Amino acid sequence: MSTVWPRYQRYLESRPRIVLEWSDEPTGAQGWLIMNSLRGGAAGGGTRLRKGLTREEVTYLAKGMELKFAFSGPQIGGAKSGIDFDPRDPRKREVLERWFRDIRPYLQEVYGTGGDVNVDEQRDVLPLCEAVGLEHPQQGIVQGHLAPRGGSVTRADRSLRHGLALPVDDPGFGVPGASLCVADLITGYGVARAAARLVAGDDANRSLCLEGLRVVVEGFGNVGGPAALYLARMGARIVAITDVSSAIVVQGGLGAQEVEELLRRRDVRELPEHPDRRVGEGRDEAYAQPADLFVPAAVSGSVDPARLGQLRSAGTTYMVCGANQPIRETRLGDTTNIREADDQFAIVADVVGSMGMARAFHYLMADGPAQSATEVFDAVRTTMEDAVASLLQRNGGPGPGLLAQTLAMALDRIGFV
Repeated sequence: MSTVWPRYQRYLESRPRIVLEWSDEPTGAQGWLIMNSLRGGAAGGGTRLRKGLTREEVTYLAKGMELKFAFSGPQIGGAKSGIDFDPRDPRKREVLERWFRDIRPYLQEVYGTGGDVNVDEQRDVLPLCEAVGLEHPQQGIVQGHLAPRGGSVTRADRSLRHGLALPVDDPGFGVPGASLCVADLITGYGVARAAARLVAGDDANRSLCLEGLRVVVEGFGNVGGPAALYLARMGARIVAITDVSSAIVVQGGLGAQEVEELLRRRDVRELPEHPDRRVGEGRDEAYAQPADLFVPAAVSGSVDPARLGQLRSAGTTYMVCGANQPIRETRLGDTTNIREADDQFAIVADVVGSMGMARAFHYLMADGPAQSATEVFDAVRTTMEDAVASLLQRNGGPGPGLLAQTLAMALDRIGFV
């Protein structure tokens, strides 16, 4: 499948359809809205905010979103919003509000957004979009993609607002004692279902049982935290979890009840106090733990060649990407490290592994209001498992080369030659 790499490189290096550059005079924040294409009349992708963000990273993410929609639907273009600003600055909220106000024409007509790194779907995106006069953060997709095709704009808007905010009360999906909604959990759930199907290989009946599987999870936000929970509920042992500055390392592994307790006490995206918590350089111990599966679910570019070497030495076989573009490259268009990773691990790429929220958006827009959170989780589970099963069949099993097969299928689906 080596022929996919030059093709993928051409895709990455192709010019996006729309590039908007933004400057926030009161704070000096810089921002970019990149729309790779307006395939299907619209483009979608979340809003990210972090110190040191670059236009190149936002472009990379927008292109990844286009490939993600090829699997999750709807059949639209990929986009991304990115703001270079310190998320700990108390002016973060006002920066976001000015950003949404200034890009409102796009959000109203052709662009839909959601949460991402340091930007929460329910607590940031929804209220701030409403504050600038939008019906919903996905209004541009509804207007640009559904309306010309006879879709009900009003129904879709209401379904999205209602469905993502549904409380997750079912004990099989929720966390007792924690007030969580669909948007808080659905991406991490999709990561866990993709991992289960990957490990099952040819035996789909094994996908509900991960008994004894050793897992390292990078990140404890709305992707990593739920992914750890659902993997543990299927029998996996979570031997390490990291956040931006610390890690919890337990050689025997954390079970489901222990992960639930961590989620109940989580401080935003950070790990709570724990007897086995390490800080600073102690985080390196997490990646050295003998493990079967690695789940990068934090920032882009966290997995560099040194990290790949650590994982290989730890015996890791599988990788399921919950973060967007987690494998670091030196520049946009380079594929050196991703190719090396694909030669060494069975990888579910981010365009499949992290598509839970995109699938939830599509389900709610296309199928109408959900009566319960369980309906949305079921829709995501089916799509994730079907996508991974198709890729396994195309690759001949859960081994090296899976990521290349994923990119080839995605590029086929969007018609990029």
